[in-house]
Amino acid sequence: MYLPSATESAVERENTTNKEVHRKNKEKQKQDNCMATVDQKVTIDCPWSIYSTIIALTFCIPFNAKHSLLSAGKRKYVQVCVQNLSELCFQLSDNSLKNSADYTDLQLVPLNLESQQVIYSKQSIFFVWELKWTKELPLSLQCLFSVSFCPATSEEQSFTLKPFIYEFQVENFFTLYHVKTEIFPPLGAEYCKTGSLCSLEVSITRLVDLSEVDRDEALTESD
Repeated sequence: MYLPSATESAVERENTTNKEVHRKNKEKQKQDNCMATVDQKVTIDCPWSIYSTIIALTFCIPFNAKHSLLSAGKRKYVQVCVQNLSELCFQLSDNSLKNSADYTDLQLVPLNLESQQVIYSKQSIFFVWELKWTKELPLSLQCLFSVSFCPATSEEQSFTLKPFIYEFQVENFFTLYHVKTEIFPPLGAEYCKTGSLCSLEVSITRLVDLSEVDRDEALTESD
């Protein structure tokens, strides 16, 4: 989102002291907004002038997103985490995850029950989809996540904002290992109790052979 700042007057452009005050006010405005910002500069060249005009633009990033591939047995899930970076509260709605490659035998089943959610300042919300396929999984999956948002306060709902979009790619669908853990009580005891020394058994079973890349990584990280 671009939040325009107040333009400088002619007096401020000529007076160095006023320029310093304007710079501090602009920094204070940026701190009050409390969003992650990206500063860009646009240079305008006019054919009838030897001087270039530089315009500073500040874009505020309200959200940050990241994804992960989850696996439970033979079931696989795609999880998208959306984090609110600002001090504002937003209303999220119409979240969707689409496969840009359009595989016909692959479905993304949403597990998010609520269609609208309020995401508060510095809060993270997770969206999960289950992968269901009929033949076999593709080698890679191009995903496009989108969610509509608007300020949660009634005074600011007049803003018309484009949906937040996050594109990512998921690869290596194969489950390499099956991990099972179990805690056993001490010898001769029926239950685990506080203060007693119990044993933890971890079983790791390799399900498929490692690829060349994974094998190289396993050798380098064996220590």
